Amino acid sequence: MRPRKHLWVLVGFMQIAVGGLCPLEAQTSTPLQFRSYALTLVSQIEQLNPNITNDAYKIFLILRSPDVPAQQRKSLAIRILTGAYPSKPDFRWEAIGSFSRGQGMFVAALVALSHMHVDDASLLPFLEEFLPKWERAASASPEEKLPADLQRLRDRVSPDLALVRAVIARLKGVQAVPEVKTPADLKRRVDASLKAAGLTRETLNSQYEAFMQAVRETREAAFAQHSPFAMHLVNEIGRTFFHYAKRGMDVSELTQGEDRVAHALRTYASAGVAARTPQQLIDQLVASRGQDTATAQLIADAGVSIVPLIVQKLEAVRNEHSAASNVGAGLGTLLEVLGMLIGKEALPYIQPFTQDNREWLRQRARQVKEAIEQGRVFGFYPDW
Repeated sequence: MRPRKHLWVLVGFMQIAVGGLCPLEAQTSTPLQFRSYALTLVSQIEQLNPNITNDAYKIFLILRSPDVPAQQRKSLAIRILTGAYPSKPDFRWEAIGSFSRGQGMFVAALVALSHMHVDDASLLPFLEEFLPKWERAASASPEEKLPADLQRLRDRVSPDLALVRAVIARLKGVQAVPEVKTPADLKRRVDASLKAAGLTRETLNSQYEAFMQAVRETREAAFAQHSPFAMHLVNEIGRTFFHYAKRGMDVSELTQGEDRVAHALRTYASAGVAARTPQQLIDQLVASRGQDTATAQLIADAGVSIVPLIVQKLEAVRNEHSAASNVGAGLGTLLEVLGMLIGKEALPYIQPFTQDNREWLRQRARQVKEAIEQGRVFGFYPDW
């Protein structure tokens, strides 16, 4: 897992049993029931090693799964941000090139917390307390003697300070406008967030465009040469729009315009509209000609409750062999999502595709089946 790769994917998004499946609920009096794999992983959390990519993906799943009680997810995220997890005293993050795996985990944990605090500013005191500590620990040289609490942060945390500041700015907007009932209320909240960040919509767009231009020209090097704060703030506002659009609010009037910020916010709002109908997300992923990790993450974020719809879609696809059928490479990604959600319980639903007459699908299904049999999970978009 490369921490910066997660940020790069985020930028890319802004640019935009053989013999048949189990009978569906509609065809039987017994509803399909599955156990969330995330709940199984929770009991293994202290044994996981996030320096191992597969274990890191398991932690990402726990952080975002609605099947895991919110308080447990919040507690785990706070432990990650403060260096208390992993709990092994001698644990140290490994580096990939010039980057620490710990930064990818820090981002995933903070983004998960952000999603859980869309309308809740109670996270703000914690972030305001720890921001100067993360700044001090991050700026200290390896030889410098620090107090024990800062020493732990330096040794065990790789913070994304720009993301922290962006979440703080958004939460100050929540603090200023705690209740949102209309798009006008939401606009006032966004304006308060921009004020807290010392920006206007125009300056935000200017900084965002400059950063995105640097990304286009230098790719990942842009993160070392330029502050990604504007990008993070746009994404924080976008997550807010996603949640309100998902709840049914029409936020289209807040995403008008042709500047890059407006385009980014429309992407989030459109995802929220799609997320109102889980079946639409599944159909969208299956029709995708690429992996579409953003849509895959949204489906995975629905938890085990979405599994019967996935099973239903897989059966429909198996029965449709027309060359004109609306099936793309995203079907393989959907098999991965199913394995992520229910682990080895997914195998009977994947097995038929290992014998499919479409070679590309047959090969992909065999790869997914093997991975699930080995206890692996899949990573999609933990910083969406």
